[in-house]
Amino acid sequence: MSLAKLSQGVLASDIGKLLKSALDASDVLYTYADSLCDSSFDIPLAGLLNGSIDAVLRIQTEEGAPRLFVTDYKTNRLDNDEVTSLMDAYAPKELVSAMAHHHYPLQALLYGTAIYRMLRWRQPTMNADEVIAGIAYFFVRGMVGADSLKDSDGMPYGVFQWKAPAGLWEKLSDLFAGDRP
Repeated sequence: MSLAKLSQGVLASDIGKLLKSALDASDVLYTYADSLCDSSFDIPLAGLLNGSIDAVLRIQTEEGAPRLFVTDYKTNRLDNDEVTSLMDAYAPKELVSAMAHHHYPLQALLYGTAIYRMLRWRQPTMNADEVIAGIAYFFVRGMVGADSLKDSDGMPYGVFQWKAPAGLWEKLSDLFAGDRP
């Protein structure tokens, strides 16, 4: 790797390569990770994204151990000519492509890494893979309360959920610390 490339900092394509190597081909974000590997994403992340984590939800599990969900709320309209009703755009299977279209998985990976680093600083002995239960993006236009639609797997409309594979948060943190792929 050239010094010029190293001085650019972490590139979006670096995250794509790392993510693709960590995911099983059946993962809902695998196609997105593959697209980020393209040279058109040799874009430095510094200054590219500006935002903040909407909420980190601490959920007590039945086993008694608390788990964290990194969440973000989205208000964009997702309907388009390809869906027959507004709610169809918020079906869980449709949210995967909406997430990719808006590059929300990249945002989620940055947010998850920030939470991992905060936990590592505050609780150095914790196991991030156990504590960080996942990412949840709430598309509020597709959420209509307790009677929200659910797909055949029981997943609610308007909610994108994803759990990182074991070790991903640590690998992403290492990448941002200079451990390049």
